[in-house]
Amino acid sequence: MPPSLRNASHEWTVAAGLLFLLALFASAVAGGLPGPDAGSIQLRPLPTAGGAMPALAADGQALAIGGPGHEQAAARLRFDLQHKAPGEAPWVVWMERVPAGSVQLSRGGWRSVERGFFTPNADAGSLPSGYVFPLPYDWQGTVEVDLRARGDLATVLRPRLLSGTEAWQVERRGVAISATIYASLFTLALLALALFSAARDRLFLTLFGCATLTLLTLAAVNGHLYQVGGLRWLAAWGAQGLLALQLLLCASLPQLLQRYAGTRQAHPGLARAIDQGCIALAVLAAVCLLDLHVLLPWLQPLALLARVACAGACLWLVGDAARRGIPMAWPLLVLAVLAIAAGASGELVQRGHLGDYPWLRPGAQIGLAAAMAVLAVGVVNRISDYRDQRDRDQLARMDSERRMQREAARADLNGALQAKLRSCAEGDIEWTAFRLLLDHLAPLVRAGNALALARGYHGQDVQVAVPAGAEALVGARELALRRHAANGIPLQQPVTAGMGGGVAMEALVPLQIRAPAWGMLLLERAGGEGFTTEELALAGEFARLTLVHVDQALAAIQLRRSAELDALTGAFNRRTIDQWLVRSFGEAERDGQPISVLFVDMDHFKSINDKYGHACGDECLRAVARTLRASLGEGDLLGRYGGEEFIAVLPGRGGAAARMVGEQLRGDVERLGVDWEGQVLRLTVSVGVATRLDGDARPADTIERADKALYTAKRSGRNCVHVAPAIFS
Repeated sequence: MPPSLRNASHEWTVAAGLLFLLALFASAVAGGLPGPDAGSIQLRPLPTAGGAMPALAADGQALAIGGPGHEQAAARLRFDLQHKAPGEAPWVVWMERVPAGSVQLSRGGWRSVERGFFTPNADAGSLPSGYVFPLPYDWQGTVEVDLRARGDLATVLRPRLLSGTEAWQVERRGVAISATIYASLFTLALLALALFSAARDRLFLTLFGCATLTLLTLAAVNGHLYQVGGLRWLAAWGAQGLLALQLLLCASLPQLLQRYAGTRQAHPGLARAIDQGCIALAVLAAVCLLDLHVLLPWLQPLALLARVACAGACLWLVGDAARRGIPMAWPLLVLAVLAIAAGASGELVQRGHLGDYPWLRPGAQIGLAAAMAVLAVGVVNRISDYRDQRDRDQLARMDSERRMQREAARADLNGALQAKLRSCAEGDIEWTAFRLLLDHLAPLVRAGNALALARGYHGQDVQVAVPAGAEALVGARELALRRHAANGIPLQQPVTAGMGGGVAMEALVPLQIRAPAWGMLLLERAGGEGFTTEELALAGEFARLTLVHVDQALAAIQLRRSAELDALTGAFNRRTIDQWLVRSFGEAERDGQPISVLFVDMDHFKSINDKYGHACGDECLRAVARTLRASLGEGDLLGRYGGEEFIAVLPGRGGAAARMVGEQLRGDVERLGVDWEGQVLRLTVSVGVATRLDGDARPADTIERADKALYTAKRSGRNCVHVAPAIFS
């Protein structure tokens, strides 16, 4: 199922569960609400002390109070009473608790207790839902009672005649409804505060403030706020304090919804307009707290307009959130519509424009609390976002750590290859590089056995295994490995491990070697756990790095050779042999060992070039160089000193031994036959020998005597060896 469908299903599951709880709660309390026909009472308005005639509601069953010119109202109530014995519950007149300054019944010399919204009586209970006026037991038949009320806010009083038992049930249900609403909002505020402490997200702090303000506002609207001992001082503001709380709630709800829906990012211009409107509502609330009675006629309609604007803004914000797929936005939109509809109907009932539907006012408050709960669920969904973000961060951190470890291992391998291959002999470079590759790679990929195999790589067959017994990985399947190497694609497969027959996983990583050569990297891990893509990629990367270093090391050797050797003959060039002479003479002088120098010059070389051409002359030079190099010992040096002249350096050998070497060189060249275009050419050389004397501090002195000895051999008829005396005349 796509993530969007899963999220939608989750949201509606949560909403359905919440609606089920609300249905249970509504069914539990609905029976205690008085119906519209309970205790029929006839009302007739009476003139007030100022001579004004109060108004009745549209249905004639409610007395309007509050508003300009109607701060006081009076009406005569007419109803029929049945006889009640003194032991029975008395008849009572019950009116829904609305913001009235005072409400009192009177008849002749009898007066009821004066009850007020902002100054609750001690006998009213903890969470009263109405004004209760018990009637005397001796009243029966048709009774008329005067109702006098005073209030600053426009509302209506709907008196009902109930038995004491019915009134007690109504009050008990009201306590249950109010307590449930308050407990829900208190729990939401506590949860939001805990989440803010854990997540450090200001959205949770906004939810805490909004839930707390909703709790205070509803408690004030129901008149319960002024019964709390520590909060009774709030009654000093009276109606304007109630309006201030409503305005602050209207300012806080859009702020919460903006943070919940991300409106500031999606619609920055509209968000600024809403912020400005909320600031205006906060300023208007501050004006209400000035408690200027002269402003009350304007403040009440402004507060009503603010509630309408707040409802519209909240609906738009929630609708936009639903359109953009914010979690729990659709259930919240449904509950918001229901709560606003119930609140608007309750407002019309309270102002006397609709008939009596007692469940509308608690229904609006229940809807608001339920909407706050759904909003809290949507806000708490941020925790899952944090968890997902944490998981993403953790994965990113792990990936970063793996990359760092991989780079560190790569750097270690790179450093080891550079250090080791620089000092390796030419024939050991491939083996050394593959051994370093396996030593660095096997621990990283947790391979128990590892083997690097190359055939025809730079003209060599190389096979390196870690540990030593891992050569068995190749076995008799070299042909299959060669075929797979041609594919160039890494592969892993289950194999049987060792003599025990256990299960193992084998990875085959082809080496990128130019055909016809081929190579393969084999990795084996015990158990059924396969190699990850990252591990195979790491093996391939290490293999490529190793091959690059091998090629570079061999290229460096070739470059060094090209700088040291004569391109035609393969012998050391003049510059290199001069450097070796200086080094060898210094070591001979330091160690007190003899050293000899031989000049070897080809006889009649110019005639060969003239008769057979320079190509033939080059071939003769190469053949002589090969012969001379083969005739010299391991520690001897051969260089081309210029033209057809060669020089041999013999460390550790004096005059007699050097003469023997010179005779061997001469004889080997004399026996050499160079095949050129079907003809066998015979060549000879003349050799001049000189040995370093104790006074020769520089190679130049010995070279000069060897050169003179060579010319002496030339003058003596060529194809001979002449040893330089101590002093030439």
